[in-house]
Amino acid sequence: MVKKMDCHELRRIEALSEDMEYFYGKEWKSKVVPSAATQKYVNRVKEVAQKYPKFLIAHQYTRYLGDLFGGQMMGSMANKSLDLSNGKGTAFYMFESIKDTKYFITNW
Repeated sequence: MVKKMDCHELRRIEALSEDMEYFYGKEWKSKVVPSAATQKYVNRVKEVAQKYPKFLIAHQYTRYLGDLFGGQMMGSMANKSLDLSNGKGTAFYMFESIKDTKYFITNW
């Protein structure tokens, strides 16, 4: 069931990498170290994926829909408060391949 809910349009790795490169430069992967809280979160997600994969369905739903629905608002707030130009640094919040959010959610 978890794999059925996987959707390329919702994946954020490329967008997040683009934002990290904007803020930290091309070598961001060697410069940025996850905080202890982030590492704990990652470890827990991996543990749940191994032991109780169906529990990730709620995580997928909440994570993706929160990003999708709140993304435009959060991206605008980040642009304004951080004085970003041309959407740089906010790729995470943009879902370019999803043209109609309501339609997408209904059919997902």
